[in-house]
Amino acid sequence: MNNRSVLVIGGGIAGLAAARELARNNVFTTVIEAKNRFGGRIYSLPEGAVPIEFGAEFVHGQSKSLIEAIRRARLKTIAVPDRHRLFENDHFTQIKMWDIVGDVLNRVDTHKPDCSIEEFLNSQNVTEPARSLVRSFINGFDAADTGRISLHAQRRAEYSAKHMNGDVQLRIAEGYSALVEQFIREIEGFGGRLLPGTSARHIRWEKGSVDVLAERDNRRQSFLTDASVITLPLGVLKTNDVKFEPSLPEKIEVANSLEMGNVVRIVFHFKDASWEDFGFIHAPAEAIPSWWTDSRGPLLVGWAGGPKADALLKLSPAQIKTKALDILGKLVFRGETAHVLRKHLVASHYHNWAEDPHIRGAYSYIPVNGLDLPKLLAAPVAGTLFFAGEATVTDGQTGTVFGALETGLRAAHEVLNSQEFCMMRAA
Repeated sequence: MNNRSVLVIGGGIAGLAAARELARNNVFTTVIEAKNRFGGRIYSLPEGAVPIEFGAEFVHGQSKSLIEAIRRARLKTIAVPDRHRLFENDHFTQIKMWDIVGDVLNRVDTHKPDCSIEEFLNSQNVTEPARSLVRSFINGFDAADTGRISLHAQRRAEYSAKHMNGDVQLRIAEGYSALVEQFIREIEGFGGRLLPGTSARHIRWEKGSVDVLAERDNRRQSFLTDASVITLPLGVLKTNDVKFEPSLPEKIEVANSLEMGNVVRIVFHFKDASWEDFGFIHAPAEAIPSWWTDSRGPLLVGWAGGPKADALLKLSPAQIKTKALDILGKLVFRGETAHVLRKHLVASHYHNWAEDPHIRGAYSYIPVNGLDLPKLLAAPVAGTLFFAGEATVTDGQTGTVFGALETGLRAAHEVLNSQEFCMMRAA
């Protein structure tokens, strides 16, 4: 271990990936995380033998970096069946979801000016069911408002996903947090230091030096380091709760220009599975329009993103639960009421990421004419401050675990290859 040091601010998957890569390359690395746990929006809790996912659940596509990390951890993955049913006018229809969405988005001509998804849909000669499904997909998968999200960014994401088999989905049998635990073990094994419950408050920096004032156990603590990798969630950057000195007005302007979407996810754990493994149900007319099964246990998951999530978040958790059970009764249990379904529950789980002070939303998306914003947010400052996290993903696939992980690796390599840091290491 040489005498150079890096402080990673934020212990989500981007921060952990950066820290592992730096520590593996003999850089003394410290990770501070405001929460009392690591993983950020990866958050699994075991309930008996069943892992309950409060945040990320799916391994989307075949990202080499993410698959390699899963293999290093010797975790088991389970294929997610690509079965989709559309519920419309009280009837179910089997559909090929990815084909329908892909057929519409493949019409995008990126040589034309950017516009919103909504504007694009209104200009196309497509059936109303297809239009409704694309809206529901954008709302749910991207946590986005179709009237605000960039068409060009979505086309880039679609192109990127196609080249990594993005329609293939897996689950980690042991729960996503098992991957977080592996990163923690590896960082500590390489000599890195991890400090939960430590909130960055003030980042003073000059070229080649960073002094971070943080709070831990109600006491102030200073971290003096040669460089810092900053992986604060977009929602936190938008609040400007963490101060930079000198200030970074360009970064804050970019952060404020990007969009942060919301999601409502509710997990019902039943005593036993009395339903067929239907895969996914899409019910665009419902307040919670997406539902799926989980082969790891008798779980049914409801999901709403974008404007529908915004509307639901005005309700109390109890009201959301009742509404969700009523919808579930209609879609899966032949019209059973919430009152009846409650008798068959082991538990229900819900976490409001929008109210989480260390996250403040589900994940980011790119607004119209904002295709370059993630690249601008990711750009290093003076070879001293480096930025990572899902909002800095440049291939359009913001909001993904693999994207966040890859930005952490990218930021670590930027540190290792920066002229300023290399000169300091040689000194």
